[in-house]
Amino acid sequence: MVYSKFIFSPHFSTWSDPSVVVRARAGQSQNQTGQTSCVTCPVGQFQDTTSQSRCKLCVEGTYISTTGATLGSQCIGCGAGKYIDVTGSDAETDCIVCIAGKYVPTISSSSASDCIDCIAGRYVDTAGSTAASDCIDCPLGKYIDVAGSDQASDCIDCPVGRYIDVTASDAVADCIDCVAGKYSTVAGSFVASDCIGCIAGTYSTAVGSSSNGDCIGCVAGKYIGVTGSDQVSDCIDCVAGQYVDVTGSAACTD
Repeated sequence: MVYSKFIFSPHFSTWSDPSVVVRARAGQSQNQTGQTSCVTCPVGQFQDTTSQSRCKLCVEGTYISTTGATLGSQCIGCGAGKYIDVTGSDAETDCIVCIAGKYVPTISSSSASDCIDCIAGRYVDTAGSTAASDCIDCPLGKYIDVAGSDQASDCIDCPVGRYIDVTASDAVADCIDCVAGKYSTVAGSFVASDCIGCIAGTYSTAVGSSSNGDCIGCVAGKYIGVTGSDQVSDCIDCVAGQYVDVTGSAACTD
């Protein structure tokens, strides 16, 4: 409530009546004495009562771009994928997009910390994402073991000798060893058939082999006629009347 002083009016050549009371209406304010009018609340602010001398600021996460707002509910929440971390914002462009690697599904977010990391095994390479479903699975053969990844290149190849046959893997432990008798020489393998069987005449008892050098030749006098053997007992003795005098044979000689 503000009372006017004696103020000379040039229009009527009289002094104003000191008993006149100037009251701020909703959407206006006046915090100085002796004024004959009130000030419309600027953008970013509102006034929802006649008993306050100052306009109120829109809270964090919201903005208003029109003057004379009379309700806090007229402040507009930033949309999903965005936030404002200060009060009194006056334009939608004040809303800050969540950075790549994060998302926020709700409106009126008020802090960068409201932006949620994509979980391990996923990434998002654009800013302003609005849902967990915007996060993209790492493809077959790859994994991410940290949250908040922001590009496809953050997905890590399974090491040689191993593979992943599902998407969105979140740990190197998800990589599956090639079984004994097989090996893989490339990273990022994504199916068991990427594992190559040891050639006929050789075997390997190791899992997760990364080289055909892990395949061991059958000793002289023995052979294996198939690929992918995984134990020394797969080596077969030459029958009577046949022999082999070298290691790693796939067949015996008459």
